[in-house]
Amino acid sequence: MTSKSKNLKKAVPSNSVIKEAITQNEDVEYKVAKVADDLNQVNAELAREVAERVVIESELADTKTDLADTKTDLAEALDDLSKSQAKEEEALKIALHDALTGLPNRVLFEQRLDYGLSQSKRHGWGFAVLFIDIDEFKSINDSYGHDLGDKVLLMVANRLQSFVRQEDTVSRWGGDEFVCLLLEIKQESDVTHLAERMANRIAEACEFNGIVLSISVSIGIAIYPAHGKTADILFKNADMAMYQAKGTENRVLLFRA
Repeated sequence: MTSKSKNLKKAVPSNSVIKEAITQNEDVEYKVAKVADDLNQVNAELAREVAERVVIESELADTKTDLADTKTDLAEALDDLSKSQAKEEEALKIALHDALTGLPNRVLFEQRLDYGLSQSKRHGWGFAVLFIDIDEFKSINDSYGHDLGDKVLLMVANRLQSFVRQEDTVSRWGGDEFVCLLLEIKQESDVTHLAERMANRIAEACEFNGIVLSISVSIGIAIYPAHGKTADILFKNADMAMYQAKGTENRVLLFRA
């Protein structure tokens, strides 16, 4: 055998080396395959999470839209409710106040009179009912017309209102008649003096479109509990005193049985 053949024989690896190389190669291929499989699983999980994120973001966007719509609907509902309440308040005001003077009408006055009576009974307070009538009002309407008559009614309403406290009530009873409820009074003389001041203020000359008039009123007064212990009796006695006052000089009269 030549030396060259000997060298070739020595370069050929043994079976054990070949087997070891094959085994190492298989291990490497397995690890590569496992890594690839793990990577596929990671990619699949990422894809699933991305899909879920897309769904969540879509649902969140829909929720924001729904909330915005709900907020708009709520705002519209509150606005409608506010308008409805305003209409109800306006309707109630119209139902309980005189259209010309804006004063409480007889319905509201009777409610306040009943309330004043209950409070007076509970606390031992006195209160007064004043019945006020414009003298010769028909002749004013006949001579100058109803438009000027309405202006006279407004003037009387405003002058009466200027004398009372917030807790008191001046009401247009109807036509040329007014009533007044004075709460928590202590002396009869305080009421009569106030009524005389009312009459004097109304009697001050006033001008309407160049026409100067002096208006007089007659005022009858009834005081709880001396002149009645029910609303009906007090009102009746104040009315009676008013008609009697028309024959007196100062036209203010406290009820006398």
